[in-house]
Amino acid sequence: MSRIIVTGVGNGMGCNASKLLKASGHDIAIISRGENGKKVAGEIGAHYSNCDLMNYEDTSRAISELTKKLGGLDSVVHLAGGFFGTKKVEEVEPSYFGSALNNNATTFYNVVQGAMPHFPESGGSIIVISAARNVYLNSHVGYAAGKGAIDYMVKLLAHELAGRNIRVNAVSPGFIIKENCGNADFMDRLGKDGRHDARFVSEAVKMFVENSIATGQILEVDAGFSSMIPRGI
Repeated sequence: MSRIIVTGVGNGMGCNASKLLKASGHDIAIISRGENGKKVAGEIGAHYSNCDLMNYEDTSRAISELTKKLGGLDSVVHLAGGFFGTKKVEEVEPSYFGSALNNNATTFYNVVQGAMPHFPESGGSIIVISAARNVYLNSHVGYAAGKGAIDYMVKLLAHELAGRNIRVNAVSPGFIIKENCGNADFMDRLGKDGRHDARFVSEAVKMFVENSIATGQILEVDAGFSSMIPRGI
């Protein structure tokens, strides 16, 4: 059983991942700035802290407090991000670009920095949500910058932290259903675009929590749609 802090929990993917990890026997604590995270924590009997992950001091405090309640820290699952949209580059204002970048990359940085002092000598695991190609190629420059930053941070951190036996991986979802804890009977066939059930993403997160040697990986979970290269020149 791992002691896991899940950050950025909403009513979709975060809810789904938290419930799956709890049902799998792991001890869970949840951080969110909205009521959905608190609701999920109450439903599964998880520890909870309200926190704005854009604020490093608040993030560090929340992780420290929850680590004490868990009796230690083995894994962090970071789900905060957002700012998906279909704006063209000329429509993206500088402030919006910065917000999209920070809500993805800066929150991840804050969570990693806040968690590092609490991992045991035996190591740990960090999992972050990025985005599959068919998602960011349909979004805007700020969103792509944020998710791109996450991907390169994963590669660097996996290299840097291997000596401490801390694994760092990303799960990159395609389009998923966000309502009702991410549960839906939507597309489940390979190579088909559309929205998929968040449980497939949650299962990939669980795999990275429990796999003791996988690190530096960015796993697309999008029914293979991003790999469907059009025919022709």
